[in-house]
Amino acid sequence: MKKIEFNYYQKTTLMKNLKQHSKQILTFILLIFLTTTFAQNTYLKITQKDTLSISYPPETKFELKNKHGYIILKNNNTPRIFKIEENYTLLVYPSYKSEIDVFELTTGKIELIKAKYYKKGKFNLVTYQSNNETAEFTISDSESIKNSKNLHFKLSNGMTFKYTDGKYNAYLNTEENYLNIEGKYYIESKLGVLKISFNPNNGEIWWVFEPKK
Repeated sequence: MKKIEFNYYQKTTLMKNLKQHSKQILTFILLIFLTTTFAQNTYLKITQKDTLSISYPPETKFELKNKHGYIILKNNNTPRIFKIEENYTLLVYPSYKSEIDVFELTTGKIELIKAKYYKKGKFNLVTYQSNNETAEFTISDSESIKNSKNLHFKLSNGMTFKYTDGKYNAYLNTEENYLNIEGKYYIESKLGVLKISFNPNNGEIWWVFEPKK
């Protein structure tokens, strides 16, 4: 095998290139780590004067613009309350539909609230109330999909959501009374809207119920 010799200039250039590439690789790894570690864990809640509040699941993108069109608040991880005391436009981009929700706000408040998740292991758990409704649910291991979870979720008003081996459905009181599901997962009934965020990889669940006005 032929031995390759490098002169001083070639060695110096080679070392510089290796250091530069190492920094680029390290930066790339760090960016991936930051992206995966600091996922949004707050959810958006909008409250207008004399109306019911509206909530959107974690990871929902939004932009709050002032009357000049400047963005003054957007989705992030920091819990906060922003009071509406002049004209603002709120643009919300729900994952469960293609249309943008637009709110013209003059009063009320916008909140970023730390999402409270429930995980596998707490079976038949009665959770916190959402607009006077409570939920009981069971999270179990999938029998056909490795490292995946199933969910059986029921509200005290009879609305039920089931996620089984990658398939899901919803109904009111009986399975024959089928409810439509949009995206992941917006469920509307004559009683109101149930919004669920469920991660089958780790069994985390977030939910909120909004009754009909």
